[in-house]
Amino acid sequence: MKIDAAREAGTAVLRLAGRLDREWSEHLSHTLGTLLQDGVRSLELDLSEVTYVSTAATRVLAHWQEELAVLRGEVRLTAVQPALREMLATAGWDSRFDAPGGADSGLAALRQSSWYSRSGASTTSGQYQTSACEPAGTLSCRLHGRPDRLTQSTPAAGDATAVTIPGSGFGVGLGAIGGTWEDCRDRLGELVGVAGCIAYFPSDGARMADYVVGTEQRQPPAILASGVTCHGGFAKLVRFSTHPEAEAVPLSELAAICLEAAGGEMAGLVIAGETAGLSGAKLRRSPAATGGATVTFDLPAVRDWLSFAPEQTYSAATALIAGVVARKPTGPLAAHLRPLSETGIHGHLHAAVFSYRPLPQRTVELGDLVKGLFQNHELRDVLHLLRDDRGGAGVPESALLRGVGWVGPITQLT
Repeated sequence: MKIDAAREAGTAVLRLAGRLDREWSEHLSHTLGTLLQDGVRSLELDLSEVTYVSTAATRVLAHWQEELAVLRGEVRLTAVQPALREMLATAGWDSRFDAPGGADSGLAALRQSSWYSRSGASTTSGQYQTSACEPAGTLSCRLHGRPDRLTQSTPAAGDATAVTIPGSGFGVGLGAIGGTWEDCRDRLGELVGVAGCIAYFPSDGARMADYVVGTEQRQPPAILASGVTCHGGFAKLVRFSTHPEAEAVPLSELAAICLEAAGGEMAGLVIAGETAGLSGAKLRRSPAATGGATVTFDLPAVRDWLSFAPEQTYSAATALIAGVVARKPTGPLAAHLRPLSETGIHGHLHAAVFSYRPLPQRTVELGDLVKGLFQNHELRDVLHLLRDDRGGAGVPESALLRGVGWVGPITQLT
């Protein structure tokens, strides 16, 4: 048996030759699993030179058909010989036989894909595809609290805001799940909420992140001591994958692409991505805890306040990232954002980190995807994504392998 594979972006063409028996079906399954983990969501199997298919092989094909269907992908069989059709049909493939054409025609179709790579020194690691989501969609953004005062005074009830995250919105910041300041003040931590779901990492000594999944009738309440919330519509959908010559897509590059797609100087975004590694931190202690001290970011005392890894973490995970990015922000917004790169792009981005599972690359409803992450994956962490600007001694910035982002221009800021 021979298996030759060719791929481009999220599509792969496999040309098989020989007998697809039980042993080779396991090799095929391993190959398909590797392609899936590498971001492939559309598979074409050219069977023009296959002389035999066992029942074990049909089960493998049926399994990967189901896996790709969950990810809104597809598996297509082409150039199937008449002798193989009856056995394959028993596995549900009778309606999925394509006309002969083989791998060459499949590769020709791949080369007509609309994925593009950016040119320029700072944007060479990813391949991107943009499409309309809500063409007239815009976001209204509200700022909460004064993050620039955290090192000067202890947050008080007057600095906090009670918020909910509707299905059409998101929020990030320093907060906790709960309805009152008294209930939340001792456990304020990194918080991210998207499409009615909220996750945060309590700073009261908890060892695990917590979360609540909302419904259309009820969104979970939260308290933000500082942060941003946005609601409205996302104008663009941005799909991305790693360029074949790169190892991963830097977060700053992706943020710049999203800003460009939004067509403005400020944008809100939600990204679901498969990680290459994350650079982030979370609070160890609530700055508003009873009897607490003022936050300091000076060494060595900062180690009592922040948990920050000396290297990238979560190299094989699924991340839900949300926040606001802007090009050279001014005014009150500037206090909430930090540099993502040396190119003038700033952002405030939090990530809910989940156990790994391949993400769909086709159009998918944001609410469905987010609820699926919380319901079907293990929530592992919540991080404030940061850029380490210490040069060679610093931690490389967060980077992703592939995923999809929802982006909207911010047209109102309060």
